[in-house]
Amino acid sequence: MKSTALPLLLGLAFSLPALPAADQPSPPGGTIDLPTALRLVGASNLDVELAREKVTEARAANDSARARFFPWITPSLTIRRHQENIQAVNGPILDADKQSLALGVALNAQLDLGETYFQSLAARQVIRSTEATLATRQRETAFRAATGYFDLTRARAGVIAAEEAARVTARHAEQIAATAEAGLTFQGDATRVRAARERAELTLIRARTDQRIAAARLAETLRLDPTVDLTPVDADLAPMSVVTPGDELGPLVSRALAHRPELDEAAARLEIARTNHRAATQGPLIPTIGAQVSIGGLGGGPGTTSIGHDFDMSSDYGIGVSWRIGPGGLFDRNRQRETASRERQVGLEQEKIRDQIRRQVVEQHARLRSLAEQITLAKKTLEAADQTAKLSRQRRETGVSAVLEDVQAEDELARARRDYLTTVADYNQAQYALRFVVGD
Repeated sequence: MKSTALPLLLGLAFSLPALPAADQPSPPGGTIDLPTALRLVGASNLDVELAREKVTEARAANDSARARFFPWITPSLTIRRHQENIQAVNGPILDADKQSLALGVALNAQLDLGETYFQSLAARQVIRSTEATLATRQRETAFRAATGYFDLTRARAGVIAAEEAARVTARHAEQIAATAEAGLTFQGDATRVRAARERAELTLIRARTDQRIAAARLAETLRLDPTVDLTPVDADLAPMSVVTPGDELGPLVSRALAHRPELDEAAARLEIARTNHRAATQGPLIPTIGAQVSIGGLGGGPGTTSIGHDFDMSSDYGIGVSWRIGPGGLFDRNRQRETASRERQVGLEQEKIRDQIRRQVVEQHARLRSLAEQITLAKKTLEAADQTAKLSRQRRETGVSAVLEDVQAEDELARARRDYLTTVADYNQAQYALRFVVGD
């Protein structure tokens, strides 16, 4: 894979529309590359879908908070019937038989100005928090997909190296078995070569198992059929060049603190806590306003008349202002202490996230620099092992060396190749990991 392609892939996972899981395409022939992995993980990942629904819920809650500023309408139809004793307004008990019909519409408003205002402010911050959470989940799922793909490429590289080693040892085993049978080779040497062949076969079996497990885990991340044996398109690994290991650490930390959505989410949670604290301390000072307008008709009379007798228009109006004292209102010290403590907790959590981000950047930067040096050493080791194997084969062809020397040289070459490919895969993964923790 070309190193210049990865910067274009980082935004690909978040730019495509979501697809239903049933419509999600599978990689053709079980092969997959990094762009396909990023596209598939952005299509219908459950964590992303859940975070997206949280955003929808938060927006609906914000609309509900704003709706509390408006009155509600109550249509009513009331039929009343009374018989026997009732008390008059001035005290006497009367024997009455009466009925009435009331039909109308009431416009009601019960507005806790302070509480409603601060709830509306908090609801806006909840939207901000859930949107930041959605961005975080999208980045995390893309990172998991990329990590799974690099794990698969590492496992595939191990299989290729193990297959080559198995072929070489099998060829040597066949050759030495023939010479041993003819009495030209010591039988103990033949036994040792057979043991080397068995070890190579065992290594190959383990490498294939690792590749199958890596494929299944990547399929789970991408929500593909796990029975599809995924194989990376890029069989030959080469070091990527997305982030330079020599980049200064300070600017990388600054970029992470400016771009990581986790900090935006934490800032929104802190603003919610501050708003709730203000609601506990300042909200009760703002009065509650209640108002009612009832317009309709009223009719009735003694029990001997019809229920709609003397039916005519009837209107009532009322308005009031009140304050609440005690729990949930003025002088509620417990609520004030609770919200103040929560605000301090969220502030501390925000600082903790900042410390974690700084640590992640330092760790990934150090890991990338270390792997860059390891690649150089692993490459030199591979070149030396390759040269040794070539010389050993030449000596073997001229009859100067024994077959065991050739087998040992080939084994060292296979081990050096595996180490180099594993280091390259880890380096490419570290490149992506550093971009992830920086927030790019």
